[in-house]
Amino acid sequence: MNFKNILVLILSIASLSVNAQIETGVYFSNDRKFVDIIEDLGNPLKGNPIMIVKTFVPKHGSYIWYLNESTAKNTAFLDDSPKDLHAGIYLEDHGGIIPVITFNDFAKGLAQPRYLINYCEIGDADNDGFPEFYLTYFEESDRLDAKPLKVIVYTKKNNKTFLKSKITGWISFQPEDKYREEMDDNFKLLPKFIRMKAEKILKEAKSGIN
Repeated sequence: MNFKNILVLILSIASLSVNAQIETGVYFSNDRKFVDIIEDLGNPLKGNPIMIVKTFVPKHGSYIWYLNESTAKNTAFLDDSPKDLHAGIYLEDHGGIIPVITFNDFAKGLAQPRYLINYCEIGDADNDGFPEFYLTYFEESDRLDAKPLKVIVYTKKNNKTFLKSKITGWISFQPEDKYREEMDDNFKLLPKFIRMKAEKILKEAKSGIN
């Protein structure tokens, strides 16, 4: 599967006005731009990036989104080489980057978090001129209990602060268990079209897993 081609289509963002447009590029390790970003701005997170997204937002600046994996610090039993996940959004500033918000999740015991890279997206669902960042990942474990599939949404609350919201789908593998969804308080307060976008991502990711 060509992740790059899929993500370029997913991350295409419509023009906000005749003169202003969000411009987004998605890069992997075999892309020259990926190498250029690392050389120019470095890798601010633990581990190695598996994907870097660069987004220019008119009147707001240029944002870099790193999605990294590192060798797990804890022992995990489902994978011979378990990984920890690290992600972060950064604002470019005078040749460097300023951290905006970061994310971590760790392998441990029977739990192994994995990015669902096809469903890590950027979009301006509410058309307010600033994009949302949708980070999607699944926590594998043994097949006895329901497994969490999570979509974390990062939105800009004001000129400086980013807000984290989350919707979780609990995927059951036992006939007696039913699929259920949980939304945190921040998610419930999101604008309708952002909630709908996150719910659509969750539904598509769930179908991909099943």
